[in-house]
Amino acid sequence: MNKFYGVGVGPGDPELITLKALKVLKEADIIFAPKSKAKADSLAREIVEKVLGEERGKDILEIEFPMISNKEELRKRYLKAAEIILQKIYEGKLVAYLTIGDPLLYSTYIYLINALNEAAPGLQIETIPGVSAYSALAAKFSYSLAEKDEKICICPVPKDIGDLREIITKNDTVVIMKVAKRLQGVIKLLDEMNLLQHSVFGSRVGLKGERLINGMKMPFVVSEKEGYLSTIIVRNKK
Repeated sequence: MNKFYGVGVGPGDPELITLKALKVLKEADIIFAPKSKAKADSLAREIVEKVLGEERGKDILEIEFPMISNKEELRKRYLKAAEIILQKIYEGKLVAYLTIGDPLLYSTYIYLINALNEAAPGLQIETIPGVSAYSALAAKFSYSLAEKDEKICICPVPKDIGDLREIITKNDTVVIMKVAKRLQGVIKLLDEMNLLQHSVFGSRVGLKGERLINGMKMPFVVSEKEGYLSTIIVRNKK
């Protein structure tokens, strides 16, 4: 049976790649790595190359997924990517596809496997989980995500930043992802709610240029550019 592997490679630190993921990557004939722009480097590829070494570089192919919102255009792009991947699989190649963090959490991988299922319904797909950015961030500070019967919410920054106030109020811990250019607005809201001292922040966790802030021990002074690949965890101290 033809098989496709989706491999989560963690947030950045190559030592956080699981043993199972590493096994598949070493056995793979072809490794596909996503990137968002034609001239940008693939972060997933950078992580894996640190583990596999430069001699594996020739086996890693990049697929560009532009940041567009048109659903039909995105569907066409992913179906095209699925065709490229399936061609290699039908040639008898063992194919792996990389994703940073966990493949099934806010990942383009989800759209890719939908396209693969549409193009090849009989394809076997095995997804190998990866360490998420928020787990790595919490570990940096030994920061409790949830205890006993506490509620935890994982969410992107809402279009209306005011909605985030209600989300925080209704939960004990909130993991705020996909912050990007909304970083300053999120920090302003947490300051208004007197929760910065109960929050931790991580940008590019495990990657070059990593920035970490523990609100209990240091001020939340960040630049807008640090919103990229950043995560904020806040404990709602009621």
